[in-house]
Amino acid sequence: MKKNLLLLVFIIFTGISSAQYTIWEDDFDDSDASDWTLLDRDGNGSNWIGRKNIQLDANTGAIVDGTIDVLGTYNIDLTNGGSSLPTTEDNLAVSPVIDVSFYSGKIALIINAQTSIYDSSQDLLIYGSTSPDPAAFTLLKTITIERNTIEDAEFKDYTIDISQYAGKPAVYIALGNKPNIPFIGYEINKISVSAEALLGVDDVALKASLCTLKQNPVNDYLQLEIAEEFQTEETKLTIYNTNGLIVKESSFKPEGLSVEDLSQGIYFLTVTNNGVSKKIKFLKK
Repeated sequence: MKKNLLLLVFIIFTGISSAQYTIWEDDFDDSDASDWTLLDRDGNGSNWIGRKNIQLDANTGAIVDGTIDVLGTYNIDLTNGGSSLPTTEDNLAVSPVIDVSFYSGKIALIINAQTSIYDSSQDLLIYGSTSPDPAAFTLLKTITIERNTIEDAEFKDYTIDISQYAGKPAVYIALGNKPNIPFIGYEINKISVSAEALLGVDDVALKASLCTLKQNPVNDYLQLEIAEEFQTEETKLTIYNTNGLIVKESSFKPEGLSVEDLSQGIYFLTVTNNGVSKKIKFLKK
């Protein structure tokens, strides 16, 4: 499930309260990476892709889907028994825009990842930028994704300090392999950005950022958790399809907005009030 929201989590130790804020996260639910920009920079037709992690069929030895939704890139032919590709990879996966304008202090990028089965430990290059232009990205860190077994799931969290982007309204993270280094596969199970503090911001804008969906995926009714002052007809809801076309518009209603007439798929909800806007991606089941 994709989230671009504020989740307030308070942890109390010995009477002292501290807070951690999840700014953005993506767990590639339903193997969906449609809001990422995936660049096959070597032009060999093999690229990052949203899919299930790879496994081997014990009876046939064929590559089959596992059970974990991932963003993956592979240097093998997934449709032809896993044979090696004739060239090594140079692929880049660029995240959707991440709004860090409300946050200060330590900003952490957390990547839950593994190298695929039958691979070895591999380096993953982590880039950052305030522009989606690939030429603008700078290398933040090289992390080594460890593999100690042949076939076990070995997803682990790897943390990168990206505090230099605190307070920025638009941040992009990119993932890349080392060019010309052979590998079998990288698999990202989840990626998130968290912060330890809030900037002193306008209360209206901050409360608007706390708007979230009560359920995602959504069945028949889309319901919002939103600050009380936004629970009025002045708050406008607009739903777009993936082609950018408006498919439904409504004022806020406490009982929720009926979406039972929408076909299954991915949509974008924009919540707007008094010039403050929040965009939320959701899946209609």
